[in-house]
Amino acid sequence: MAKSIDVSDLNIYYGDFLAVEGVSIPIAARSVTAFIGPSGCGKSTLLNIVAGLTPISAGAVLLEGREVRDPGPDRAVV
Repeated sequence: MAKSIDVSDLNIYYGDFLAVEGVSIPIAARSVTAFIGPSGCGKSTLLNIVAGLTPISAGAVLLEGREVRDPGPDRAVV
């Protein structure tokens, strides 16, 4: 089952370092999306957040309308 992803006003801090600032992006189910940018700009961090591997400092990431921080058995991104 394809899942839509909605990122809004996302900020990620590592200590005092702001790694990701103000990211907002809707990604439709079954779409192809590429993250392109220089080394250290937050591409992998954003993917880790969507996968639930990195904590969110501020903002929201919804996977099929449900916050990725919410516990549950069906959190896997497919």
